[in-house]
Amino acid sequence: MSLQNKKLLYIFDAADWESRFALARAAKEQGAEVTIGLINAKEGDQDRASGIKIVLLRKKQGIGQSLAIPLLMLRDIKKIITQEKPDIIHAVTLKYSFITAFAALGKSVSRKIFTIAGLGYLYRSDDVKSIVLRHMIWPFLVFAFRRNMTHLIFQNADDRALLIDNSTATVEASSLIKGSGVYLDRFEVTQGSQQSDPLLVLMPTRLVHEKGVAVFIEAARILKGKGVNVRFEIAGGLTRDNPRAITREEMEAMTKDGAVTWLGRINDIPAKLSEATLIVYPSYYGEGIPRVLLEACAAGRPIITTDHPGCREAVDHESNGLLVPVKDPKATAEAVEMLLANPQHRCEMELKAREKAEKEFDIHEIVRQTLEVYKGI
Repeated sequence: MSLQNKKLLYIFDAADWESRFALARAAKEQGAEVTIGLINAKEGDQDRASGIKIVLLRKKQGIGQSLAIPLLMLRDIKKIITQEKPDIIHAVTLKYSFITAFAALGKSVSRKIFTIAGLGYLYRSDDVKSIVLRHMIWPFLVFAFRRNMTHLIFQNADDRALLIDNSTATVEASSLIKGSGVYLDRFEVTQGSQQSDPLLVLMPTRLVHEKGVAVFIEAARILKGKGVNVRFEIAGGLTRDNPRAITREEMEAMTKDGAVTWLGRINDIPAKLSEATLIVYPSYYGEGIPRVLLEACAAGRPIITTDHPGCREAVDHESNGLLVPVKDPKATAEAVEMLLANPQHRCEMELKAREKAEKEFDIHEIVRQTLEVYKGI
């Protein structure tokens, strides 16, 4: 299918602007008329893209209004669909895809493409609330995602297999595209991992419990207790849009002993990655492929992360990093200590990390694969 003169509507969060706008711009270059429904946008965002119409969608007001927010969002997306009459809709994330699927009911949309960028709290958490919620919502997911002319894009094979096994997706109407991609030329690759003294072990993350923040802090305490001379830092700002978000008070309490320094939100992530010796990300969240790991590969940094869906896609064990069990501070600390003591091994991993980014995570290749999905369905 050619994109020439097709009307294409994107629905995605402003936090995903960089990677998703690259796709929108490429679709426009191939002749599509593109509109972006930008969620969590702020005033001025509508001027960010020359030649592409941007509609600002309702901001989330916090998890306390979690029932009202999706209903208001559904109403707003339905309004955009009615106004724009798109031939193709592409929504990103499980939540926004689900809402968009229902907003499109009864509308003459030829194609619906939904990127499942991780299964998040709904499928990868084992607390009672998430278990009850996923059983309640499952028939609605099946109804939304198994409709004609609907195609799902998954970022890792585990998520795809899980939703195929529970009949939410099918092999025929789904694809695997690894991550959202990263602009490789924005990351300086410096070899030797000796940028700071003492060496820096960094965890870039959103502050959500399942990202493994407590695991990272406990691993730091273990190594500090052994007298290992290294800095441990967490780079990440507060978030309000997740039921498992870490509060400021919780974060300050966890870091008050000084084993780890909490930096808050960092604007220049490439520079911070260049300063780091190791990237540690002990997540057990429902990741697609975490952007922080794509960026770590692009920066040529060895990674220690969990043998967990999404995370393991970014690391070939003992090639560009190490995989450790989930919720295991001791194993995480041992992996950090081993790599800190082996600079030659780290240097080899730096080269492998960048090679992996170039082969698998270049944003231009991710865009190309996505456009092929558009043309093939």
